Amino acid sequence: MTKETGKQAVRRVYGLLSLLIAFVSAVLLWYTNVGPYWEKGFFGTRTLFIVGMLFCVTYWFFSKMYRAHKIGVYRLWELFFSQMLAFAMSDACLFVAAFFWFHDFTRTRLISYFLVLVGQSFTAAGVIFVSNRVYALFDEPRRIVFIYGPEDHEGPLSRFRKLWYRYKILGVYPETEPRESLYEAIDSCQDVYLYDVSPGLREEVRKYCEKNGLDIHMTMSIEEILLREYDVSAYFDTPYLKNRGVEVAWYYPFVKRLMDIAVSLIVLIVLSPFMLAVACLIRLYDHGPALYSQVRLTEGGREFRIYKFRSMIVNAEAAKGAQLAEKNDSRITPVGHFIRATRMDELPQFINILKGDMSLVGPRPERPELASEFEKELPEFRLRLRVKAGLTGYAQVYGKYNTSPKDKLKMDLLYITKRSVLYDLKLIFYTMKIVFIPDSTEGV
Repeated sequence: MTKETGKQAVRRVYGLLSLLIAFVSAVLLWYTNVGPYWEKGFFGTRTLFIVGMLFCVTYWFFSKMYRAHKIGVYRLWELFFSQMLAFAMSDACLFVAAFFWFHDFTRTRLISYFLVLVGQSFTAAGVIFVSNRVYALFDEPRRIVFIYGPEDHEGPLSRFRKLWYRYKILGVYPETEPRESLYEAIDSCQDVYLYDVSPGLREEVRKYCEKNGLDIHMTMSIEEILLREYDVSAYFDTPYLKNRGVEVAWYYPFVKRLMDIAVSLIVLIVLSPFMLAVACLIRLYDHGPALYSQVRLTEGGREFRIYKFRSMIVNAEAAKGAQLAEKNDSRITPVGHFIRATRMDELPQFINILKGDMSLVGPRPERPELASEFEKELPEFRLRLRVKAGLTGYAQVYGKYNTSPKDKLKMDLLYITKRSVLYDLKLIFYTMKIVFIPDSTEGV
C-alpha cells in the first residue's frame, strides 16, 4: 500500500465512522421523540431507517460545508469544532422536524437532544484522534516550489512556512530566475505555486507541469475574475466572449432583503441581553461610550454610519488618523480584545442591516478615506460597490481583516460573480465556524 493510498483509506474510514455516528444518534433521537407515540404507528424499523438516512444526508451537507472531514489538513481542535457544529445543525433540523410532526415540546426532550449532542461530540473526538494518528503514519509534507512575481509575496509564503509539517518548501524563486533553474527545481517537487507571475512565465510553467503530471496552483488576476462575467458565444464559427453583466435570479433581491430583516430582528431580540452586558463592560472599563460609529461605503458609493461596540480607547485615531489595526495593537482595550476575538463588537451592525444600509452577505464596508487610498493603486477597487456591503462575505470568511486590498478585491469580485440565495446561505452558515477561529480576527 502506497502512502497516498493509505491516506485515502483513512479518509474513507473516517467519513464512514462519522456517518455511523450520525445514523445511530439520529435513531436514538427519533426514538426519544417517538417513544410516547409508538402505539400510533409512528415507530418501526423502516421509519427509523428512513430517519437515520435523512439525518445522514443532512449531516453530510453540513460536514462538507464546515469541512469536518479534512483529516491531515486541519488541526484537531478545528476538526472537532467542525464536527460538533455539523452535528448541532443536523440535530436542530431533526428537532424542528420532530416538533412539526408531533406538535409537542418538553424540557425532557430538549435535554435528550443536548445529551445526544454531547455524545456525538465525544465520540467524534475519539474518531478524530485515532484517525489523525493513523493518518500520520502515511503522511509526509508536500514538496513544493514557490515562484513569485513583482508583488509582495512574503504574506502568502509565510503561511506555507507556518505549516512546515504539511509543506516542505524546496525553493523560493523570483520569476526572473533562469528557466533551467526553475525547471530543475520543479522536477523534484509535487506542487508548484505561482504567485502573481507574468502571463508568459505562467503559460510556460503551466504547460511544463501538465506535460510532467505535476499539480500547479496559480493566483488569478483581476481581469481573469472579471472575465467570469462573460458568456461564450459563436459567431460565424468563431467563439467570442460577450459581456453580460452580473445576472442574478429575479427573486434574489427580494429574498435577500427578506432574509436580512428576519435574521437581524431575531438576532437583536435574542441577543439583546448579551449586547447590554457588553455595553456595560465597555462603559465600566473606562467610562467611555459603548458604541461608536464610522462613515462607511455601501452600494453605489453611498455613505452611511456603521455601528460597532467600541473595542479601542476613546479617540483612538486622534494622533494618526484612519489606519488599520494591527496584531497586539496598543489601542485595543482588554474588553476590546475579548469582544473582537468573539466578534461581539460586530453585533450592532444588525441595526445597519435592519435599516437597509448593509446586508448579511456582501463585501466588507470600507472607510471612504481608505478606499480612496486603495483606488490610487487599484482603480478596480470601486467595483466592490456594485452590491450592498455585508456583515459577512467571501472575503470575510476566507480572508482576514488585514488581507491585502488586492486580494480582498479579488475575493469580493468572486462573490459578486457567484452570488445567489444558496451561496449566501453557505457563507452565513460557514461564518458560524469562522467566529470561533481567532486567526481571522486580525485587523481593524
